[in-house]
Amino acid sequence: MNKFFKPYMYTAIVVAVFLSAFMLFNYRVEVTVLGILITVFGMVLEVVILRYSQNKAISFLAAVAIFAVFKFNPATCVVIVTLSMILEILAVKIIKHERLFNSISKLLYNWSMRAICILSAKLISTLLQGYNPILVIVAAVSFYDLVNVVMLNIIICLYTNSLDEMTPQSIYAQLAYVYVCAVINIIMYYGYEAYGVSGILIIYMFLLPFQTSILKKAMVKEMKAYAMIDSLTKVNNKASLSVTLTDYLNNKTPFTILFMDFDKFKNINDTYGHDVGDKILVHFAGKLKRSLRKTDKLYRFGGDEFCLLIENDCDVEAVKNKINNLKNSLVYEEGIIKIPYTFSFGMYKYTGGYGITEDEVIGTVSHRMVRNKVYMQ
Repeated sequence: MNKFFKPYMYTAIVVAVFLSAFMLFNYRVEVTVLGILITVFGMVLEVVILRYSQNKAISFLAAVAIFAVFKFNPATCVVIVTLSMILEILAVKIIKHERLFNSISKLLYNWSMRAICILSAKLISTLLQGYNPILVIVAAVSFYDLVNVVMLNIIICLYTNSLDEMTPQSIYAQLAYVYVCAVINIIMYYGYEAYGVSGILIIYMFLLPFQTSILKKAMVKEMKAYAMIDSLTKVNNKASLSVTLTDYLNNKTPFTILFMDFDKFKNINDTYGHDVGDKILVHFAGKLKRSLRKTDKLYRFGGDEFCLLIENDCDVEAVKNKINNLKNSLVYEEGIIKIPYTFSFGMYKYTGGYGITEDEVIGTVSHRMVRNKVYMQ
């Protein structure tokens, strides 16, 4: 955790509280059927997301929240966001019998994100008042998404103390999300202008099953992806390595594979306990990922064994040198405890020939690792 994590989080919360209080002091909260409808539907969408997926990137919640900025003053927007979150927490508690947030600070930061995002969108819509409604909607949606992405990635980066844990989406994914939210808001805007609350209700009745259908498909995709990830180190697992090797060998794709195994890892487990041993595995995976290119693929083969798959369009010797430099500088620190550790590795280069199998690749590279381990010891 970065030393600026808590100062940043508390600053964001204080800013959100100050802005919300300022809006509530200067504007009168408007209680209308439309406001109640937006609040309840926002909560329903959140519960649907928690039921089927944790991927909020495909949620229509932002579209529903942003619509409030075109029909209500800033104070009412803050109240709608706050009430939606409270209803969401209660629903999760009642339906799933679990807490949505495991700490008050996390809850407050999530609320501050929503409040700041909605007020940012309201600011843009106010500044562009009088322009074409479609232009205003696109601008508000874009700014809402930008603020949300920035705040989310800052808190992740500070909490993990690593840029690798940030979750920036591609520019195409961001544009697609802004496009969908903008289209939904345009439909809601003109639907309300033409048919009032009845028009919005009909649109909501369409959006809910549509998002549910998307999330069901996303849940299946997430489950498949989760099955390919090691639960401890969060790198690819043995099953994922098997799939990749099979694909490379079938397509005669050249690659280099490194098989790595910790030296005297049993001594670490016996001396410090398996919990510390697990933390060292996580520490190693993180250090290795940060030292490699994004195209290099790291896998946990099992226990304290890892594999690194390198495409042959790069300087393999440079990667090998990085690995050698890394193995001589690994130290896990926890409090006053410092635990140096190292590993041995073997390397095998596949040039695209015929007749070799996945088992033969693993057998060859693991044998070379053992040979190097015995030689070094």
